[in-house]
Amino acid sequence: MARIVLAVLVAMELSGNCAWADWPSTAAEAPLKDNSHVAGVPVGGDHVAGDIIEQAWVVDGLPFTGTGNTCLFNDDYDQACPYSGSVSPDVVYAFAPIGDVLLLGDLCDGYPYSYDTKLYIYEDAEGNLVACDDDLCGSAQGYASYIYNVELLTGHVYYIVVDGFGGDCGNYLLKLYEGVPCELDCTGAIPEGEPECYTDYVDLYNAGCNGVPYQFQEVLPCGGEPITYCGTAGVYYFGTTLRRDTDWYQLTTSAPEVISWTVESNVRFNFYIMDGTFGCSTAFIAVATTTPCEPYTFTDVQLLFPGAYWFWVGAPGWDPVAFPCDGSFYKWTIEGFTGDATPLQDTRWGTIKSMFR
Repeated sequence: MARIVLAVLVAMELSGNCAWADWPSTAAEAPLKDNSHVAGVPVGGDHVAGDIIEQAWVVDGLPFTGTGNTCLFNDDYDQACPYSGSVSPDVVYAFAPIGDVLLLGDLCDGYPYSYDTKLYIYEDAEGNLVACDDDLCGSAQGYASYIYNVELLTGHVYYIVVDGFGGDCGNYLLKLYEGVPCELDCTGAIPEGEPECYTDYVDLYNAGCNGVPYQFQEVLPCGGEPITYCGTAGVYYFGTTLRRDTDWYQLTTSAPEVISWTVESNVRFNFYIMDGTFGCSTAFIAVATTTPCEPYTFTDVQLLFPGAYWFWVGAPGWDPVAFPCDGSFYKWTIEGFTGDATPLQDTRWGTIKSMFR
């Protein structure tokens, strides 16, 4: 399910068209180890069950839930996705599927009791990496990790490593379950119209407050009928730095409106509704982070004052593998928008800039 954070300024309740082998010890048998050291500092010493691949805890089927505290273990492994240089302790789970399966690995639900995690999967041996994530849950879930629809093949053993960023360690809640192929049906939807991003891409299309000048994609009313758009967004390299293609849609009202916004994506995306009546020094009305191919609806959203309202779509992290420009898609539908659009007003740049760069 989408994980929701209610935002500041406007409090509301949140609840779509115009055409276009022998296994080692299990977790229950693992010896306990004292955790009297300073929190967040990796520990050393002898290996215990779950500490290394050769002593991995066993996942005997899906769905699976594992919990623990990584501070009880040693720092044995690390992968850059995309951040390197971690010295965090890590814990290992082993899974041998009896048939080909798509795997979802989820650490998001551990927040707010967890830490800044990292999650990756080896096939058969250390270094044979098949998936890795650092921050896919986004800042709203404490920079926890999420791996989506990784193809695991029968006849192989997969080692799932719960790690951390930098030297972080702490409590975690790991959920492993079977995914399904995810495709969005954009039949009848209005295409966003922006080309897919690419290396060294310069975003000159619906870049919103990130654009120079500001660039909003105006959504016109359709007599109160649902309005559906399909689009793309992603993460890409510009030189040696990472950038996001973020999409800003604008509704301009001349009177109060009550609308609903249903959103869906094939990867985890953030969706924001923002009050733009005061320009780019704006306020959030509502925020959601989607689970792939699980629609979420912001219901009875009150646009209280005449003016501009922005509907923002973008990746919750900065990983070009998790959010490829040619493979990150979304669909949204607005219902209840009846007002006549008015000309776009000049806006002023503000503190929101740092939140979207």
